[in-house]
Amino acid sequence: RERSFVQNESFARFKDDVRLDQEKKEIIRKGDPMAAQALKKQVQLKGGREKLTNYIYKGPEPKPNRFNIRPGYRWDGVDRGNGFEDKVLACKYSKHRKKEDAYRWSSADM
Repeated sequence: RERSFVQNESFARFKDDVRLDQEKKEIIRKGDPMAAQALKKQVQLKGGREKLTNYIYKGPEPKPNRFNIRPGYRWDGVDRGNGFEDKVLACKYSKHRKKEDAYRWSSADM
């Protein structure tokens, strides 16, 4: 459908191009105070359901994990593991801490 519109248009676009004006009005920009209203209007026009895309987790701060994944739509932030994640993070932080202590000890004389 889009292809047929583009094929029939002229190369130059003018100020009073109705279709271009409508396309620009339909774009939802970040920080737009009316974005929620425009999104509802688009959903109603398409006849579809509104998707939950950017759910922001509002619960307590979760424990850190090795991939720095924030809780959200697909994960509630509860650690259901067997403790492996804690061991990996402890090893990672202890290595960094040992290197930092060694550097401080070696440069303490300077």
